[in-house]
Amino acid sequence: MDFPNSALWNYTTQIWTLPDVEAICIDLQNNHDANVNMLLYCCWAGTKNLCLNEDDLQILLDAVQPWQTITKPLRDSRKLMKNQLIAMPAKIVDQTLANITEMELNAEHMAQLSLEKVLKAENISSCKEQNNIKCSLCNISLYINSLDSISSADEILPQISSLLTAIFEDEEAVQMTMTGHV
Repeated sequence: MDFPNSALWNYTTQIWTLPDVEAICIDLQNNHDANVNMLLYCCWAGTKNLCLNEDDLQILLDAVQPWQTITKPLRDSRKLMKNQLIAMPAKIVDQTLANITEMELNAEHMAQLSLEKVLKAENISSCKEQNNIKCSLCNISLYINSLDSISSADEILPQISSLLTAIFEDEEAVQMTMTGHV
């Protein structure tokens, strides 16, 4: 599939391969109903020293919600197939699994294109007085605090700290930022 160029997708594919990023995002998705695309958008905006506000967040949530309706059943189907809970020949299961995985990845890509289109970086407030780690932390906290499944971002601070450390590859700076955040 030919997708248009996307700074968000390029950023995502770059950081996804960093140690621990995928595992932390999937953990937050599976255990706290966090949307991985939203987490990554929050970090991407933070790397540009952009701070989301509540209006920005609602625009993003409204844009990503329809894609969740598509990706969640694909993800659930992929997990079911991966666990071999379907009595079919392995070759058929493997091919179907590959097809579902491709469809899921394409839907995730389209979700990110929607996020990038609906709220352009130039329309987000700059947080010049804060570094990109602090901006990312503020964006993630705003998003996490909007989730019904989490009472407060403080509940998952260790995961957020680990995610930021994995992305920015500067544990000391992240810890200093996290200490100032608490």
